[in-house]
Amino acid sequence: MPVSTRELLDLLDLEWIDDNLFRGAQPKTTWQRTFGGQVLAQSLVAGSRTVGEGRRIHSLHASFLRPGSNETPIIYDVEPTRDGRTFSTRLVKARQHGEVIFTANQSYKSAEDGLDHWDPAPHDLPHPESCPPMAQVLRQVAGDAARAIWQAEALDVRYILEPVAGDVHNHATHMRLWVRTIGTLPADPVVHQAILAYLSDISLLAASTLPHLKEMASGKALQAASVDHGMWFHRPARADEWLLYDQVSPSASDALGFSMGRLMQGGKLVASCSQEGLVRLVDPEE
Repeated sequence: MPVSTRELLDLLDLEWIDDNLFRGAQPKTTWQRTFGGQVLAQSLVAGSRTVGEGRRIHSLHASFLRPGSNETPIIYDVEPTRDGRTFSTRLVKARQHGEVIFTANQSYKSAEDGLDHWDPAPHDLPHPESCPPMAQVLRQVAGDAARAIWQAEALDVRYILEPVAGDVHNHATHMRLWVRTIGTLPADPVVHQAILAYLSDISLLAASTLPHLKEMASGKALQAASVDHGMWFHRPARADEWLLYDQVSPSASDALGFSMGRLMQGGKLVASCSQEGLVRLVDPEE
């Protein structure tokens, strides 16, 4: 994962290969697999480069098909499915070594006036600066292994600590974070939308494990991997200013966890997302 805002921006600066064909670089990392949020963000940039001026992505629906390798750049192949008077649709395929590792259906729209409402943000939340950084929380849980788990110094992520529900059927259990980039970003709205997609993947699947901490402490190992990811962009937002990431998991079954998240800024809902992924407990000796 990128260790600076500059490196994060470099990941989003895709290389043009040919019409509708782009190459995405990889960060220097000890991770064996490519971070899913990176592929989401790079695919969004690739699709955005093929639509007309003034149209911004409002939704994406992605499937993670194979793990990506951090040793090889990713090729993004964009298919311009449709361009209408208001909407544009793109199918983006990410490839490595000739195999498709990821697909995303993306919908873009021209801005227009219309009905406007939003769910209010939670009240009485602590200020971000008073909340512990993610790295600190992970060190308390994972010790020295935390460095291998979290290396995203490009993002400032703060946990809003709350009591974890002891009853697995108490769906009021939330994972709430404050998050923003460490450095200031350029004004390009595509950059901010791409980084919202990037950071949407940092903890969403983990929310589905919160009600099961006792089971996870039994000595079994957790296999976790994103399977699909949906995201809707409701309003403009700046990824270099504090965003509230409010996440909840309404269901886990069949070794799959399902979570939903809301990104809020300035008291308004700016984006929503959902994710299903593998959350399998296995015997570490198997």
